[in-house]
Amino acid sequence: MPRPKKNQSGTDLETMTFEDAFRRLGETAEALEAGGLPLAEATAVYEQGMALVQRCNQLLNETELKITRLKESYTGSTVEEVLEWDDEETDA
Repeated sequence: MPRPKKNQSGTDLETMTFEDAFRRLGETAEALEAGGLPLAEATAVYEQGMALVQRCNQLLNETELKITRLKESYTGSTVEEVLEWDDEETDA
C-alpha cells in the first residue's frame, strides 16, 4: 500500500484542506520567486508546489461535482438541460 504524500511540514496532502494547500502554494511560489535556493532545493520546492497544485485542483473538481449534483437534485434536470434552458431565456 503506497504511503500518503507529505509536504515539507509533514502534513498529508490527502488530508490538507483547500485553504491550507492554497496558502502553502503561495508560500512555495514566493520562495521560488525570491531565488537564492540551491538547485536541488529549488527542484524539491517546485515538486512540492506541483503536488499542492494537484491537491487544489482535486478539491476544486470534487466541489464542482458536488455542486453540480446538488443542482441536479434540486432541479430534477441535468446541468446541460439547465444551461440550454438559460440560453433560451436570454435569446427571447
